[in-house]
Amino acid sequence: MPKMTCITDLPNELLEEIARTVRRVCYDSGQYDNVLTSFSMTCRAFYRVAFRYVYDDLDLAERNRCTRQRICDLLHLIYKNPERGYAVERLSIGPWDPAEYSSRWPQLESFRRSYEFLKRTITARKLHDEDMADLQYYPSSLLVAVLFYLLPNIDDLFFILSPSGRNLDSATRWLVTAIDIAPLPCREKVKSLELEYLEPIVGDGLVPCRLTIGTLLDLPNLEVLRCAENDNPDMLDAVIAMHPDHAEGAAPRMQDAELTSRMKTAETTLAPDLLEAYEKFWSYDPMSLDRITALQGTSSIREISIYNNPCTIWPIPEIIRVPKQLKEFDCFIGSKTRDNQEHVRAIHSALLRHHDTLTEITMSYYKGFENRHAPNFQLDFSHFNSLESLQVSIILLADIELPIIQMRDILPPNLKALTLKIRDSALMGVGTWDHAILSVITKIAALREFKLEKLKTVDVRVINHSWRPSNSLNLATARNLMRERGIEFNATTYDPYKGRRIDI
Repeated sequence: MPKMTCITDLPNELLEEIARTVRRVCYDSGQYDNVLTSFSMTCRAFYRVAFRYVYDDLDLAERNRCTRQRICDLLHLIYKNPERGYAVERLSIGPWDPAEYSSRWPQLESFRRSYEFLKRTITARKLHDEDMADLQYYPSSLLVAVLFYLLPNIDDLFFILSPSGRNLDSATRWLVTAIDIAPLPCREKVKSLELEYLEPIVGDGLVPCRLTIGTLLDLPNLEVLRCAENDNPDMLDAVIAMHPDHAEGAAPRMQDAELTSRMKTAETTLAPDLLEAYEKFWSYDPMSLDRITALQGTSSIREISIYNNPCTIWPIPEIIRVPKQLKEFDCFIGSKTRDNQEHVRAIHSALLRHHDTLTEITMSYYKGFENRHAPNFQLDFSHFNSLESLQVSIILLADIELPIIQMRDILPPNLKALTLKIRDSALMGVGTWDHAILSVITKIAALREFKLEKLKTVDVRVINHSWRPSNSLNLATARNLMRERGIEFNATTYDPYKGRRIDI
């Protein structure tokens, strides 16, 4: 083991190279935090030149890193060396304990201490000596809110959020409270926002809150928004059974009697300014519909990606209407039987607001919306004048007894790349997957005669098909139709054994 003086004497350029190398090795081995960070804290000479390589991409989202102890450790580091907070440009954080109160103090005392600590930190943009001794006793959700006001240079933000139990609405209520006190210091710099929600499996946990996204959508320079829900579809019926008003677009709130009792106690316990903050703390709309609606047509968002967020409990159309000029949209909805045709059409209708600016659309919707009796359910994209790339589930064959495939003139004039998803039927009927492909390709060939002059590639992805090559004559005919018109054609399915797509 070399002596510390040997490291201290190394030139800064070499120390920086060591930092980059050690960081790469530690990330690859999954030991980033307990090796690189510890070393940089031990060797001050190394830290002086390497801290930006240690903290520019701060990850508190993997391997249960977002514990109260880890957040406290980070706050202690920033308290001793505030410049560490300025080094962070990308923050990945969560999930954390969603509890809003500390178990060390009675609830109202916990709120008073937490709110005063939060306000002191936000006002001064630094931690105070008086707060450090009790840091470990504050709830994690409060510490996360405090952390955001010590990281002014974040431009890329990634949340992993889990729902609250005990009929609480949000794990980010303290963050919303903080933003009401003062804007985030990184507000002008955040360009990318990603939120991943973990849906409850058992118990009283709620379907993930919308409060967070409703609060952060007004970031003035936000360009990319991604929302993903790692849900448990098998538990959906159980969740809705416990909270039936979810399906109507409203999340359950704290029981009125319990909230009234708390407010009466607060009126006799808290000072007027704290009472006002306490009332507001519990008045936030967890669905954030008013916030989202008020932002329509105002945001700089150019790209939206929404994965597995059901329309029944997620305001996707309202979110689509927030950007001024949306360029790219990617959406997967309809897990199991969550969504119906009306939900899919509502998303399509919202996208029409951006028909002159959208250049790329990917829409995958599951078969669950009674497709058996509507085999020709199709969305019309012909009005999207700037659209160059389209990936869509135009035709779904699963469980259709007598499919009659007739694709209408639904494609935009400036399309360059088209990807179709066709679901193979599990039933033996008149229509087959290759018959559906030939029908669609025949229509595209006809459209080529008076539009689609820019179309270069057509990809067909067959779902539920055997992962073996096909000798289909219909498929061969479809290939020839495209080749004659100078269009590259591919038909693939997924091979689960090889973990990749293969030609059929």
